[in-house]
Amino acid sequence: MSGSSGPDLTPGSGAGDGGGDCLDLRLSRWLEGPVPGVADHLPVGDVLTVQLQDGSPVIVALITAGGQIAGSVVPTGRLLTCLRQGVPFLAHVRSAVGGAIQVEIRAAAR
Repeated sequence: MSGSSGPDLTPGSGAGDGGGDCLDLRLSRWLEGPVPGVADHLPVGDVLTVQLQDGSPVIVALITAGGQIAGSVVPTGRLLTCLRQGVPFLAHVRSAVGGAIQVEIRAAAR
């Protein structure tokens, strides 16, 4: 679903903010470019791996437990910085109505 990417749930973690503690970062995002046959089977509560795919453009893909790309999310600068530093992130499916899938992204527990 295109449009607003949702609120950033962490104060001071806007698109240009590369500082702060990655483990405290929480973002609410809509799944962009949902992959048919994958994204439409995501139940609320499902957990996806967040994976940085460098290139032009940079893509932050959400990967199912089975290794399939479900779609991508619009990242903040801080999320990109944290992913490039090797901090693992997970995306938790919060709502799924038709093709509109909202996830909460946060650092994986270590």
